[in-house]
Amino acid sequence: MSKQRQRAERILDAAAELVLRWGYKRVTIDEVAKRAGIGKGTIYLHWKTREALFLAVLARDSVKMFDRFIEAVREDPAEILMHRVLRRSLLVLKERPLLQAMLARDTEVLGSLVTDSTARPLQGRKLASFREYFALLRSHGLLRADMAADDQLYAINAMALGFHLLDPLLMAEERRSLDERAEILAATVRGAFEPADPPDPGALRALAPRIIDEFARLRAYYVQFTQGNSTSTRESPEE
Repeated sequence: MSKQRQRAERILDAAAELVLRWGYKRVTIDEVAKRAGIGKGTIYLHWKTREALFLAVLARDSVKMFDRFIEAVREDPAEILMHRVLRRSLLVLKERPLLQAMLARDTEVLGSLVTDSTARPLQGRKLASFREYFALLRSHGLLRADMAADDQLYAINAMALGFHLLDPLLMAEERRSLDERAEILAATVRGAFEPADPPDPGALRALAPRIIDEFARLRAYYVQFTQGNSTSTRESPEE
């Protein structure tokens, strides 16, 4: 990793730590620079605006999630199945509180960033990739076809979102542990949307590279947002 990239990672680490501690509204570029041990001007060599910096923090967390998914599919092609992807997403997202805050539209943590137009390209690209992934599963018989595709996709998204967001609305005695929720989600998706017969392992192995490619393209798109202006070779005199 280049010196410039190491510096960018240090800035992102500082920004992530502060926004989790204080919330987006209270964190300034000055405070991020101080926490990262650099000059304020150095941050602007990497990201032109405060919004772009914090969007990069979210994009970096997403890249790490995509890496986990791609690695899992390479190890076991059955991880492409919808119930496994949604189970893994629920488990991994809980390790990424900023992404969880974005999903929940938590303005206490992320303030106006949850509705900022700069985040829309990322959200749109992720939705497009999920639609492509969904279409690949359905066209290969890995999702049932007894429901209109658009309706099925809507139902899957609604179900997954509910499992992410429901527990805080329940009484304490009604809540489930993360592992329990993940297993219930997987069982529900498998029963509601996937064929009753087990999938052919050969078909899974054949399809896995195409799904990896789709998520690798999504990952590459997000990586661009983490890099900001860091392709520049300029060095800050303030560092």
